[in-house]
This record gives sequence, structure tokens and C-alpha cells, in this order.
Amino acid sequence: MTSPKITVGIDVGGIKKGFHAVVNYAGQYHGHFHSINPDAIVAWTLSHQPSVIAIDAPSIFSKNSRSRKAERDLVKNGMRCFYTPTRALAKESHFYDWVFNGELIYQKLGLPIYMGQQINTPCIIETFPHAVQMSLWTRNQQSCPEGSKSSIRRKTLALHANYETEQLSCIDFIDAALCAVSADYFAHKQFSAYGCSEEGFIVLPKSAI
Repeated sequence: MTSPKITVGIDVGGIKKGFHAVVNYAGQYHGHFHSINPDAIVAWTLSHQPSVIAIDAPSIFSKNSRSRKAERDLVKNGMRCFYTPTRALAKESHFYDWVFNGELIYQKLGLPIYMGQQINTPCIIETFPHAVQMSLWTRNQQSCPEGSKSSIRRKTLALHANYETEQLSCIDFIDAALCAVSADYFAHKQFSAYGCSEEGFIVLPKSAI
């Protein structure tokens, strides 16, 4: 019998906001954790021995422009998306401090990152909560409803992931849960990947987009 999949989703913020993480066991909420300390979030994550870790932060900077192919591909498919510039451009603004914070988590986890290749677990994927939300509604051939970001994403988790959201006290934990759900789809090989090996892939639940 195959062991249930354990996945972790991590929502990355800036230095003061820190990291919010959710662990899923067999596709369901199993626990959450917040810390501004990257070592603490890494230790908590690895303690669960997840097969896939999904991070809401760029896995790599753009090579030579103000965006990456993965982000442009999402926009072409009707999704608004944050753009990641080159490292040099990112250093010019504190707005991108969270991207460097995310880079630190990738490095400290020390696991292979999915870059479009055949990969064994445990591993890391890059994902994006808004796009996860849109993919889940599209997967079920339904239009995403209107409302606040928090209410829409709670409804997304409840309806399309059969997911209990009572323990998710803020939008950051909700986003971390959506990341963990994306990791669940990846673990079961039901995913779509947008981007290229040079600038990274954004991984989403497989849908009709």
C-alpha cells in the first residue's frame, strides 16, 4: 500500500512578516507554523519529512529582463502575476526583499527544485496561490466568484480541495494551504508547469488553461 503523501506549502513575506507554512497529510490540513526565522521554518518543514514542498516565491531571478517566461506564460493564460526582475534590478528596491527572503528558504532547505526535469522526491516546487486558485476553478469548469481575496480562497479550498479551513487564521496561512494543495497535485503527477529551465517553472494543479 502506498504511504499517504505529506506536503508543505510556504507563503513567503518580507523580513518583518516572515514565513507562514501549512502541512498537509493525504491532502488534508495537518498543522501550521509561522516564524520570521528562516532556520525555524526550515526545521519545522523538514521535521514532517514532506515529499513535496511548494513555495510562494520565485525560485530564480530573471536572466535579462523585468520578468520571467513563467510569469509571462501565466499572463497569456489570463492570470495576473507578479513579475520577477533580474537580481541587479531587484537590489534597487526594498519591495523585493521578500524575494531574497524566499531565495534564502530555497537554499536552506537544500532540496532539488523542479526545473522541468524528471525529479525524485523529496523536492521543491515554485507555485503561486492566485494561479492555484484560478486553476482549481478552471479544472472544475467553473468561473471564479467575486468577493474578498480571503473569502474566495477559503471557498476555493473548501469546494475544490475538500479542505477544512477553520484553522487558517489569516490570508497568509490560506495562501500557504493553497501552496500545499499545489504540492499535492504535483506529488500525484497531476500538474501543469509554466516557464523554462533557465528561469524556473511555476507549478499549478493541472487544469484546462
